[in-house]
Amino acid sequence: MRLIDSHAHLADERFDDDFDEVLLRARAVGVEAVIAIGYNVASSRGVVDLLDRATPAGSPALYGAVGFAPHNVEEADSESMSKVRDLLAHERVVAVGEIGLDYHYDMPPVQQRVILEQQLEWAVELQLPVVIHSREAQQDMVRMLADGGARTGQLRGVIHCFTEDPTMAEQVVELGFYVSFSGIATFKNAPEVREAIGRVPLERTLIETDAPFLAPVPHRGRRNEPAFVREVAGCVAEIHGRSADEVGEVTAANCRRLFNL
Repeated sequence: MRLIDSHAHLADERFDDDFDEVLLRARAVGVEAVIAIGYNVASSRGVVDLLDRATPAGSPALYGAVGFAPHNVEEADSESMSKVRDLLAHERVVAVGEIGLDYHYDMPPVQQRVILEQQLEWAVELQLPVVIHSREAQQDMVRMLADGGARTGQLRGVIHCFTEDPTMAEQVVELGFYVSFSGIATFKNAPEVREAIGRVPLERTLIETDAPFLAPVPHRGRRNEPAFVREVAGCVAEIHGRSADEVGEVTAANCRRLFNL
């Protein structure tokens, strides 16, 4: 099986003690590459540090994305934004992200939209894809992506860890975006996520772990890690009536295409 984990927070301290082993376990099940994701200055710098770190022979290839996620917008002053933007120059940083909108928590929505709009502008300017977090923000998110360049093809990207209404999945696919699914798809209480999987063409689907969070069944309750993306591939395969190997191949090709790997 050939797999790519399109979203993992590998700079998280929960990987400090066994980082090399995590990579080797992923490679043992067919993971060929992992996109390491930042969400503020510290985590984005941590991603770049990982990209410059020596890894064991045979490890998956590592790439990165850096940005300010909605949960961290109150940290996003002009100096911090400038620091994150500078990190986009690294040769293996392949996307602006994780960025987006989250209306579930008590975070200032106007500030979220201002910071998102600025980062969408970076992506268009630098011709990089975006990695989007969207929670309970469907209408504003679709509008901002369309107005930010998706409607004209200048902006491309992926909605990561999709949990919105299945209709939104169809809307963003119409804008040329990909949709990524995580271990949530394996949870008993996630029928809408599985419905969304069925509505998104496999050719527009990515898979991810969002490690160290959201470990899929049968690993639920443990620290998630890139090797577990195999379970997500199996879930997507069952819904589409395809083999897990085929889902791995197609989603890996999609990931390489989107991120120019």
